[in-house]
Amino acid sequence: MSNMGLFEAEMSSDSFQLLGMAEMGMIPAIFARRSRHGTPTFSILCSATGVVILSFMSFQEIIEFLNFLYGLGMLAVFAAFVKLRVKDPDLPRPYRIPVGTIGAAAMCVPPVVLITTVMCLASARTFVVSTAVAVAGVALYYVVEHAKRREWVEFLAPVPPAESSHGSTTAPNAADVEDARTVLLADEPADEGVDKVE
Repeated sequence: MSNMGLFEAEMSSDSFQLLGMAEMGMIPAIFARRSRHGTPTFSILCSATGVVILSFMSFQEIIEFLNFLYGLGMLAVFAAFVKLRVKDPDLPRPYRIPVGTIGAAAMCVPPVVLITTVMCLASARTFVVSTAVAVAGVALYYVVEHAKRREWVEFLAPVPPAESSHGSTTAPNAADVEDARTVLLADEPADEGVDKVE
């Protein structure tokens, strides 16, 4: 029962992450389509497809594969953290780690060494599959951006109204819906001297 619950939770979180990305215009609008029950049907199907593909690997290979990709993601996070400290040290943020640039870089060394060590212990098959997935992910990003510019597929799916998220709704055209990123940026104050209204 515990494994079934974890599986359902993972499927739900993955599908709603795709839903959120589609609503922000990062991936095609089809991922934001909901059923009459409010669930992102196409996103769930894509998530389930990934699970089926992984089922052909052994349990140990699945663990190695997921840890390898997670390690790549964490290395990117640490690199972005250090880069932002160097490039935009005074960038407004909700909190700040009370160390300088050198201290921030030093904090990242132990986890980077540990993650790299774990990745080096992976099997050759895990290396090949993970590298292929990482390269495919980078290529897919440029394909999606090109499709957006060429308007090959619809982007910026509308966010369903809160009062009708569990029922069928007639969605307006994507051209009539503002980008969620624009709305989020508009909520920020024009300058640091302006107090936020609560």
